Amino acid sequence: MTLSDYFLSPRGRIGRQEYWLGMLAMMAVTIIGASLIDPQGFTNAGGKVRPPSFAATVWSLLFAWPTTAVSIKRFNDRDWPWWLGFALGASMTAFVIANYNGYFLDPDGMPAIERLLMACAAVAFTWSLFENGFQRGTSGPNRYGPDPLDQIQGTPD
Repeated sequence: MTLSDYFLSPRGRIGRQEYWLGMLAMMAVTIIGASLIDPQGFTNAGGKVRPPSFAATVWSLLFAWPTTAVSIKRFNDRDWPWWLGFALGASMTAFVIANYNGYFLDPDGMPAIERLLMACAAVAFTWSLFENGFQRGTSGPNRYGPDPLDQIQGTPD
């Protein structure tokens, strides 16, 4: 699998190690890039966290699809429906846009609906991390392709 296929295509399956490497790479690039684009983005002004700049928001959104593609491939390996990865990516995109618009920034001053949405997002992301990061994929081929562990170990499909 090429790097382009790995980060841009939702097709195929990847194992846990490839998932963690992809997620850590995407997180590092996103955080480093956003902090270079908007160095003040991780500070607070007068005790309040300020929303990210437009440029930092666009930067984060650029990495929403590659992160989603890696997640989808991992869901594929677990033999979960592919649309779960899209739903996770859409949630991540909505969260980035909401952050830009000033939502989810002040835990003490959040209205009840923001707290509920934040709790739902935390549960969904934690579940996804557990499922994709710690659970073995389907043994042998499934509807999304051959077992990536069989390919690594050199055993026939």
